[in-house]
Amino acid sequence: MNYDVIIIGSGVTGAGIARELSKYKLKIAVLDKASELPSGASRANSSMIHGGFDDKPGTQKSKFCVKGNKLWHKLAKELDVHLDECGSYVCAFNDDEVKHLEKLLEQGKINGCPGLEIISGDKLREKEPNVSKEIVAALWSPEAAIINNFEAVNALIESAKINGANLFLETLVTGLLFDDEKNIKGVSTDKGDFLAPVVINAAGVHAGEISSWAGDTSFKIIPTKGEYFLLDRTTQGTVHSFLFSCPSKAGKGVTVLQTAEGNLMSGPTATEQEDPEDTSTTPEGLAEVLKGARRLVPDFPIRSNITTFAGVRANTESGDFEIKTLKSPRGFVNVAGIKSPGFTSSPAIAEYVAEMLKEELSDRIKLTPNENFIPERKNIPRFLYLDMAERKKLADENPSYAQIVCRCETVTEGQVLEAISRRGARTITAVKMMTRAGTGRCQGGFCCPRVAEILSRELNIPLDEVTRHGGESKLLTGKTKEPLLNKMKGAE
Repeated sequence: MNYDVIIIGSGVTGAGIARELSKYKLKIAVLDKASELPSGASRANSSMIHGGFDDKPGTQKSKFCVKGNKLWHKLAKELDVHLDECGSYVCAFNDDEVKHLEKLLEQGKINGCPGLEIISGDKLREKEPNVSKEIVAALWSPEAAIINNFEAVNALIESAKINGANLFLETLVTGLLFDDEKNIKGVSTDKGDFLAPVVINAAGVHAGEISSWAGDTSFKIIPTKGEYFLLDRTTQGTVHSFLFSCPSKAGKGVTVLQTAEGNLMSGPTATEQEDPEDTSTTPEGLAEVLKGARRLVPDFPIRSNITTFAGVRANTESGDFEIKTLKSPRGFVNVAGIKSPGFTSSPAIAEYVAEMLKEELSDRIKLTPNENFIPERKNIPRFLYLDMAERKKLADENPSYAQIVCRCETVTEGQVLEAISRRGARTITAVKMMTRAGTGRCQGGFCCPRVAEILSRELNIPLDEVTRHGGESKLLTGKTKEPLLNKMKGAE
């Protein structure tokens, strides 16, 4: 299989690069071992579009964060992604922390972050009455926002596919391929070889390992777990903006926020670990999250928690992004160490990567504009947010929109069908990522069996072949009475 560019990883960074490169006449392959998107850190994160004040001037983070923030506000409209322009507060509890707010304010001004101001604790409580009375001041960033990260990643990759890119899920990259001159020729995978003169490494926590295959060991990925609580939407309005404590060496610390869909959420921790795939939660980690949440919001309503989860982010020893082309082997590009504010920075990183290809790898690839590029993409209708007249109109046009599949999130059969036919959903988790079926209070207790039935019917596969997230994650092992009947037959 021959391509112009291979992108390893389809998280928000890889998906963003794919969409940006689809603006050119290129044959693009995006490879990911996951069964659905988003996966990895792009699935399990705070969904924050950062203002850009927290990054040290002169770093790659500072270079891309503010620009990425502006691009996301534009992309959310173009790609029909749910983004809440809620702003953020960094909260100070004493005079030393107020001095740190002043430092962040100056950093933000240098980085070009607009609208920053330090306000008193009393003024903060006028806006956010549930925050701690111990907060003496806060740094307000009006450009900060919350995005639906599930929608955002799927929107980017769908837009790339609309414009000609090819996505290969459940495809594990096993090595790099080189030509006789030791330059990049492509990659090997468990599904066969993919050939291309340019390979972009956007593999998240595995980017360091893949970079070492190319002979570059200049950086090390340190898998760092972050644990979270996610509360029911009945807690909506507890806070309205994104709340930080003053950051420390460990990172931005535990936060409290209202998601784009109205859930209250808190996290993450920052625990370094060896295993890049370990996304288990721990009693210690969750206790740390709760302690941090109650420091910001003393009456944090933990009784309304509906799930806990963890993500593993790709920290580096430098603490900065690692974005560069290698001189040898020619054609290999690292886009690694994309941790916070990585989600925010991703569209700006994508533009930068395209410029790098033009300037540094013109001997390997030609970027001719795609005059047929389509920037817009329409989301599956969000039935929950439609008024009754809009719902009736949709149901009259397509009766499957009159059938509720997920009660918690008011997801209809019509939405599930669109996820399967239009987006290519093949697992229960893929449907969840695309429609929010299973993200509500019962966490799929009601809708999971119905979604499985629809997948079985539409994909023409037995019900016991439907999986939660690919591989061997099957929901069913057989009919309830079969083991007993078999035993009885054996006894005869």
